[in-house]
Amino acid sequence: MGEAAGIKKILVRAPNWIGDAVMCLPAIAALNGLYPKAGIFVLAKARVSPVFENNPLIQEVIEYDDIKRHKGIAGRLRLARELRAMGFDLAVLLQNAFDAAFIAYMARIPERAGYSRDFRKQLLTRAIPVTEEIKKAHQVYYYLNIAVALGAKTPKEPQPALYLSKGEVSWADEFLREKGLGSAILIGASPGASYGPAKRWPEKHFSSVLQRLSKEYGSVPVIFGSKEDLLFAEEVEAGLSGQSLNLAGKLTLRQFMALLKRMSLFITNDSGPMHLSAALNAPTVAVFGSTDPGLTGPVGPFTKVVKAPGIDCSPCFERECRYKHYNCLNEIKPDDVYSACKGIMAKGENRV
Repeated sequence: MGEAAGIKKILVRAPNWIGDAVMCLPAIAALNGLYPKAGIFVLAKARVSPVFENNPLIQEVIEYDDIKRHKGIAGRLRLARELRAMGFDLAVLLQNAFDAAFIAYMARIPERAGYSRDFRKQLLTRAIPVTEEIKKAHQVYYYLNIAVALGAKTPKEPQPALYLSKGEVSWADEFLREKGLGSAILIGASPGASYGPAKRWPEKHFSSVLQRLSKEYGSVPVIFGSKEDLLFAEEVEAGLSGQSLNLAGKLTLRQFMALLKRMSLFITNDSGPMHLSAALNAPTVAVFGSTDPGLTGPVGPFTKVVKAPGIDCSPCFERECRYKHYNCLNEIKPDDVYSACKGIMAKGENRV
């Protein structure tokens, strides 16, 4: 399936979570390389659509409004009619659910490619098997493999890339100037993780590391998070002395991305913000508990993962510790993360 197939418009169904949306970006780049004359349109839910904005490889981001306009079976059929009217030649389903294949099928898109899973094989014209090898691969390669199955080349070092507009960069500069932080060394932290407590390093440890870094570098801690992370952010803030800035629940995703680009360092759990930071080339230290960095670790030149060694039950991929001890997180000490921070800050001094 290549240029001879007459592919002019491609619909990419994006994953539903921020981290996965970031990790699928190399697959979109590979599709652009395979079909350089085709327009790429991304169908995404509102919570992840900002990830794809301002991307020069993407012609348009189409919102899948499953809360109102496209809710329920009637809403999905409405979405299918809207997509049908746009005249797509190929649908590439990076989202795994039956729903993604059903909508593409009902939209009468002639070519529909995606993994053969979730009982949707019959709805695909190119059903790609989920092999044991791909199950063990990093998620970047999991998504990239779909493009490769269509004929794309596998890049040597696939790197997710995010794109900020000049206006967004200017907004971040002005925002920080207004806070008196225009020339400050800023160290960001994201203590939340929507997945659950098995991904959340103790807030007191975040505070400890941020405080030590402030003492050594004269840096100002900036605490990020969603509205759901307010409690965690407040606990980190309470453990700090001196100047800090708590922005949890106060930013749009694009504003968060613009400020991330200004961080000299970002300390985070395994989460969507971790992937955003790595894709923006911000020096990133990621703490892993119940999950496996080999599958979902940050991808970028200025990243460092901290994971406790010798924990027999990790990775378990569970949201909460079945044994209630959370050793995979509690065995990671502030000294471990502090050392990682110093190393990655030194490496990141020459970043663009």
